[in-house]
Amino acid sequence: SVFFFLVFLLSACMNSQALKIVALCVTWYLLSAANNVIGKQILSVFPYPVTLSMVNLVGLAFGLGPSLAALQVAPAPQLSRKIYTRRIIPLALGKLLASVSAHVSVWKVSVSYAHTVKASMPLFTVLLSALVLNETYPLKVYLSLVPIILGVILASVTEISFDLVGMLAALLSTLAISLQNIYSKKCMREAHIHHQRLLLVMSQAACFFLFPFWMYMDVWDLTSQLHKVQHLGWLFLAVPISGCLNFAQNIVAFTMISAVSPVSYSVANATKRIVVISASLLLLQNPVTLYNVLGMGVAISGVLMYNKIKCSDSRHLKPVLPYQLHGSTVDSSVLFDRTH
Repeated sequence: SVFFFLVFLLSACMNSQALKIVALCVTWYLLSAANNVIGKQILSVFPYPVTLSMVNLVGLAFGLGPSLAALQVAPAPQLSRKIYTRRIIPLALGKLLASVSAHVSVWKVSVSYAHTVKASMPLFTVLLSALVLNETYPLKVYLSLVPIILGVILASVTEISFDLVGMLAALLSTLAISLQNIYSKKCMREAHIHHQRLLLVMSQAACFFLFPFWMYMDVWDLTSQLHKVQHLGWLFLAVPISGCLNFAQNIVAFTMISAVSPVSYSVANATKRIVVISASLLLLQNPVTLYNVLGMGVAISGVLMYNKIKCSDSRHLKPVLPYQLHGSTVDSSVLFDRTH
């Protein structure tokens, strides 16, 4: 990881934009794969997903501010009480729900299966956009969702380590992220806030809301059960590393957003799922069947097909809410699928 981080820093100084983007992708994929693998290892011996979510949110809430200041990102405007109650609080609760349910899914099922279920993101995005924003799509967009659905179903019925709670948690995380994508558009339109500042404000609010729930769910139990936890020394090292990986992953993802188009980011994100699934199968060695792998492949192929169709349509349609960052147009629909 240190090697690729150095590659990332070196590429930032190069004149070749292509090399920089390749280095960003490699760094993003490695950070995401490492975060998921370490997260699974942690939760295998330390079954407290809310604690892991709390560590990740605290890292963003307290580390993102200084990073944005160093990058000279414009400060957030003064937000009204109306914006907080109608936009920030629902978005923060959505982020909280997405983070906790994502960790629950990784705890209960394999990383490869959890990410296969999360490949259903386009399905939720299309349906919720139609219901909430009254957006309509061409027939070919809806048809591209069919292989995603079939792939997830095939992967589910052939998953050796299938767990209903794990599957539902992965679906809930995907639903929460999709809702964040949609309502972030309204928030940025109304508050005129930079999307990185929006992430900071959301993370701070999510920490505030998660704290009492974390105290009730994990802290009271940990105080009496800590002496029974195995590999305690390793956990004291691994849990902060997981938080740092999550933080670095968010920073690199935002850098990717500023460097490429929204559709290119979506394709890179789909490719990231392939890398995470492959890395988890290789490193964690969870047993899979041929049909299980086939289901994963069909679902990911459906996502790539969906992105290709959206790319073709974007040449003729104006984005719902473009956001200018360092000379590139950023659609808020790609902002929040980064944590896992």
